[in-house]
Amino acid sequence: MRVSIIWSFAAVVLCIACAQSPGSGVVPLSGTNAMSHVRAMVAFGPRPAGSEALQECRDYVTQQLKGFGYAVDEDAFEAQTPYGTKHMVNLIAHKGASSKGIIALASHYDTATKESFKFVGANDGGSSTGLLLELARVLAGNKDELEYRFLFLDGEEAFVEWSSFDSTYGSRHLARKWKEDGTAARVRALILLDMIGDKNLDILKDRYSTRWLSDLVWETAANAGLQGILSGQESYIEDDHIAFLDAGIPCLDLIDLNYGPNNSYWHTKEDTLDKISGESMEKTGKLVLAVLPFLQKKLSGR
Repeated sequence: MRVSIIWSFAAVVLCIACAQSPGSGVVPLSGTNAMSHVRAMVAFGPRPAGSEALQECRDYVTQQLKGFGYAVDEDAFEAQTPYGTKHMVNLIAHKGASSKGIIALASHYDTATKESFKFVGANDGGSSTGLLLELARVLAGNKDELEYRFLFLDGEEAFVEWSSFDSTYGSRHLARKWKEDGTAARVRALILLDMIGDKNLDILKDRYSTRWLSDLVWETAANAGLQGILSGQESYIEDDHIAFLDAGIPCLDLIDLNYGPNNSYWHTKEDTLDKISGESMEKTGKLVLAVLPFLQKKLSGR
């Protein structure tokens, strides 16, 4: 069912102002911080699932999250891939618990396997993870009714060719686990970030995403003057959110699949730090922060 939600311009502007103003009592979000995390990840080199470099990246992400005061759970599993069994680990950061439920924010932190060139995934895997770490920092002191969980998903990328078998290993494993243990019923919404660092940011409207959640984000962006980062195009995007949708969780995928001329930087050696910007990550982060208060109000029944 489509739910049309219209928020006042003044309310949206206030939410963004609070997210930016040091005097508001809310920690300001910084694209510079997000970019520093991406630089650290890129320095580890290619980070395909099961690699030593991804373990180093995982240690870095865990260290950052614990420094922000989060407990970090490791959801480790053995995945059957075209290259044999691979050890994979999802990271789940959280603080406390709420009887009202959970809002999850997610990113994958692995890179695609590319044997013919060095693929460092500055945008694809890097930018969304850098922003997610920065969002975790900003939201570390929140007192909202619904708790936030930050998901760093392993094994999103295919090893050989994208398929229902060879892709999204981490999200499929965690969604199945959450459905079996009852956690999925407590997750009221999930926002997935992917490839949001492009200097020429152009976020698609994904048709698989839950419509009321997508509408809320697009309306918030329009009211807040952030519509410039959103594309006028719609498409069906297969990504980590699909497994969570299948588990009954309302989901939204924020993704830019117009990376470089005719998407020519995607999954190539051109996906490097010079193609992304902290400004793009900051704008995406501010949009997410503007949406969260409305999600809290809608989903907590206030």
